[in-house]
Amino acid sequence: MSAADEITAAADKLRKLIADLPVTGWGARPWHVEECSDTDDMSPSPCPCIVAQGEYHEFDQPQDPLIQYVADAETVEHCAYIATMHPGVGAALASWLESWTGIEMYEAHALPEDARHALAVARAINGTAS
Repeated sequence: MSAADEITAAADKLRKLIADLPVTGWGARPWHVEECSDTDDMSPSPCPCIVAQGEYHEFDQPQDPLIQYVADAETVEHCAYIATMHPGVGAALASWLESWTGIEMYEAHALPEDARHALAVARAINGTAS
């Protein structure tokens, strides 16, 4: 697979992952971290935090739109990373990778630094060797 093909494959993979996300009621709201309290009863054990979309209102306030829970994690740091890498980031990365479409790259020659970065990102997304 050529370097250009690897970059295209990574952009396509991101676009597919984003397209496969549930969107009903979600919209394009950013993700954020919410720490669980010690009194939250979550099975099998309390989680330190969750990634959510939308803003939580006090218990007696209507939730409109509803808060959407995206993921939970063992640490606040993991949640913060997941929240930062929301679908908007994936879409921006896909657009950046797609901007390389049609540009020929030959790894036999020295690639410009920005092309090396694009290829490294594509390989990380594709799960292939760098």
